[in-house]
Amino acid sequence: MQKTYILPEELKKELRKIWGVAIFGEKRKAKEKFEKFLKEKKFKKVITVGDYCSLNLPSNIKIFDGKVRRKKIKKILPYSLKCKNQRGTIQKEAWSTIKKAIKENKNVFIEGEEDLLAIPAVLLAPKNSLVVYGFPKKGICAIEVNKRMKKKIKNLLRLF
Repeated sequence: MQKTYILPEELKKELRKIWGVAIFGEKRKAKEKFEKFLKEKKFKKVITVGDYCSLNLPSNIKIFDGKVRRKKIKKILPYSLKCKNQRGTIQKEAWSTIKKAIKENKNVFIEGEEDLLAIPAVLLAPKNSLVVYGFPKKGICAIEVNKRMKKKIKNLLRLF
Protein backbone atom coordinates (compact mmCIF):
# COMPACT_ATOMS: atom_id res chain seq x y z
CA MET A 1 0.00 0.00 0.00
CA GLN A 2 2.63 2.50 0.98
CA LYS A 3 3.88 3.54 -2.43
CA THR A 4 3.11 6.42 -4.77
CA TYR A 5 -0.19 6.13 -6.63
CA ILE A 6 -1.11 8.19 -9.70
CA LEU A 7 -4.78 8.74 -10.48
CA PRO A 8 -5.66 7.42 -13.95
CA GLU A 9 -7.90 9.71 -16.02
CA GLU A 10 -10.64 7.07 -16.29
CA LEU A 11 -11.01 6.89 -12.47
CA LYS A 12 -11.78 10.59 -11.97
CA LYS A 13 -15.51 10.08 -12.58
CA GLU A 14 -15.60 7.22 -10.05
CA LEU A 15 -13.99 9.44 -7.40
CA ARG A 16 -16.63 12.14 -7.90
CA LYS A 17 -19.26 9.74 -6.59
CA ILE A 18 -20.48 9.94 -3.02
CA TRP A 19 -18.42 7.62 -0.82
CA GLY A 20 -20.20 7.33 2.49
CA VAL A 21 -22.92 9.57 3.89
CA ALA A 22 -23.75 12.78 2.02
CA ILE A 23 -24.45 15.78 4.23
CA PHE A 24 -25.59 18.42 1.79
CA GLY A 25 -27.08 21.86 2.22
CA GLU A 26 -26.17 25.43 3.02
CA LYS A 27 -23.00 25.80 5.13
CA ARG A 28 -24.64 26.34 8.53
CA LYS A 29 -27.27 23.62 8.01
CA ALA A 30 -24.66 21.09 6.82
CA LYS A 31 -22.56 21.83 9.92
CA GLU A 32 -25.58 21.33 12.21
CA LYS A 33 -26.45 18.01 10.50
CA PHE A 34 -22.82 16.91 10.79
CA GLU A 35 -22.60 17.73 14.50
CA LYS A 36 -25.86 15.84 15.13
CA PHE A 37 -24.47 12.86 13.17
CA LEU A 38 -21.28 12.94 15.31
CA LYS A 39 -23.26 12.93 18.58
CA GLU A 40 -25.38 9.96 17.44
CA LYS A 41 -22.45 7.81 16.31
CA LYS A 42 -19.60 8.42 18.80
CA PHE A 43 -16.57 7.82 16.55
CA LYS A 44 -13.07 6.95 17.86
CA LYS A 45 -11.45 9.55 15.60
CA VAL A 46 -12.72 12.14 13.16
CA ILE A 47 -10.42 13.08 10.29
CA THR A 48 -11.19 16.01 8.01
CA VAL A 49 -9.56 16.21 4.59
CA GLY A 50 -9.53 19.61 2.90
CA ASP A 51 -9.45 23.18 4.16
CA TYR A 52 -13.20 23.79 4.07
CA CYS A 53 -13.94 20.77 6.29
CA SER A 54 -10.87 21.29 8.49
CA LEU A 55 -11.72 24.95 9.15
CA ASN A 56 -15.45 24.46 9.74
CA LEU A 57 -15.95 21.05 11.32
CA PRO A 58 -14.81 19.52 14.61
CA SER A 59 -12.18 16.79 14.15
CA ASN A 60 -9.19 15.14 15.83
CA ILE A 61 -6.98 15.24 12.73
CA LYS A 62 -7.05 17.82 9.95
CA ILE A 63 -5.37 17.31 6.56
CA PHE A 64 -5.26 20.47 4.45
CA ASP A 65 -3.27 22.41 1.85
CA GLY A 66 -4.12 26.07 2.49
CA LYS A 67 -6.46 26.25 -0.52
CA VAL A 68 -10.18 26.01 -1.15
CA ARG A 69 -11.09 25.05 -4.72
CA ARG A 70 -7.43 25.63 -5.69
CA LYS A 71 -7.39 29.24 -4.45
CA LYS A 72 -5.10 30.13 -1.53
CA ILE A 73 -6.85 31.11 1.66
CA LYS A 74 -5.70 33.53 4.35
CA LYS A 75 -6.38 31.42 7.44
CA ILE A 76 -4.06 28.45 7.86
CA LEU A 77 -4.75 26.09 10.73
CA PRO A 78 -1.99 25.14 13.17
CA TYR A 79 -0.18 21.95 12.21
CA SER A 80 2.77 19.89 13.40
CA LEU A 81 3.26 17.55 10.43
CA LYS A 82 3.91 18.44 6.82
CA CYS A 83 4.44 16.55 3.56
CA LYS A 84 4.43 17.00 -0.19
CA ASN A 85 1.71 15.53 -2.37
CA GLN A 86 1.36 16.39 -6.04
CA ARG A 87 -2.05 16.93 -7.63
CA GLY A 88 -3.63 13.69 -8.84
CA THR A 89 -1.39 11.49 -6.71
CA ILE A 90 -1.02 9.85 -3.34
CA GLN A 91 2.70 10.17 -2.65
CA LYS A 92 4.56 7.49 -0.72
CA GLU A 93 5.54 10.07 1.93
CA ALA A 94 1.85 10.93 2.52
CA TRP A 95 1.11 7.40 3.81
CA SER A 96 3.62 7.55 6.66
CA THR A 97 2.73 11.16 7.51
CA ILE A 98 -1.00 10.39 7.71
CA LYS A 99 -0.32 7.23 9.72
CA LYS A 100 1.67 9.30 12.25
CA ALA A 101 -1.02 12.02 12.31
CA ILE A 102 -3.71 9.45 13.10
CA LYS A 103 -1.63 7.75 15.79
CA GLU A 104 -0.71 11.07 17.48
CA ASN A 105 -3.85 13.16 16.69
CA LYS A 106 -1.87 15.77 14.74
CA ASN A 107 -2.77 18.10 11.89
CA VAL A 108 -1.01 17.79 8.52
CA PHE A 109 -0.20 20.58 6.10
CA ILE A 110 0.13 19.32 2.53
CA GLU A 111 2.46 21.09 0.13
CA GLY A 112 0.60 20.50 -3.11
CA GLU A 113 -2.88 19.00 -2.99
CA GLU A 114 -4.75 16.89 -0.46
CA ASP A 115 -7.76 15.87 -2.58
CA LEU A 116 -6.95 12.14 -2.80
CA LEU A 117 -5.71 11.81 0.76
CA ALA A 118 -9.10 10.71 2.06
CA ILE A 119 -8.11 7.33 0.57
CA PRO A 120 -5.10 6.68 2.84
CA ALA A 121 -6.99 8.29 5.73
CA VAL A 122 -9.74 5.65 5.44
CA LEU A 123 -7.25 2.80 5.05
CA LEU A 124 -5.04 3.91 7.95
CA ALA A 125 -7.73 5.02 10.42
CA PRO A 126 -8.91 2.62 13.11
CA LYS A 127 -12.34 1.05 12.63
CA ASN A 128 -15.19 3.19 13.96
CA SER A 129 -13.47 6.38 12.79
CA LEU A 130 -14.91 8.94 10.39
CA VAL A 131 -13.19 10.53 7.39
CA VAL A 132 -14.86 13.70 6.12
CA TYR A 133 -14.19 15.54 2.89
CA GLY A 134 -15.85 18.33 0.96
CA PHE A 135 -18.18 17.81 -1.96
CA PRO A 136 -17.82 21.05 -3.98
CA LYS A 137 -20.84 23.36 -4.03
CA LYS A 138 -23.04 20.78 -2.26
CA GLY A 139 -21.72 19.99 1.20
CA ILE A 140 -19.65 17.19 2.68
CA CYS A 141 -19.27 13.41 2.59
CA ALA A 142 -18.61 11.36 5.70
CA ILE A 143 -17.04 7.93 5.33
CA GLU A 144 -17.57 5.60 8.28
CA VAL A 145 -14.44 3.47 8.60
CA ASN A 146 -15.29 -0.21 8.88
CA LYS A 147 -14.12 -3.49 7.37
CA ARG A 148 -16.47 -3.22 4.38
CA MET A 149 -15.44 0.37 3.54
CA LYS A 150 -11.73 -0.41 3.90
CA LYS A 151 -12.18 -3.28 1.42
CA LYS A 152 -14.07 -1.03 -0.99
CA ILE A 153 -11.31 1.63 -0.84
CA LYS A 154 -8.56 -1.00 -1.24
CA ASN A 155 -10.30 -2.28 -4.37
CA LEU A 156 -10.49 1.28 -5.71
CA LEU A 157 -6.79 1.82 -5.01
CA ARG A 158 -5.95 -1.30 -7.03
CA LEU A 159 -7.27 0.52 -10.10
CA PHE A 160 -4.62 3.25 -9.77
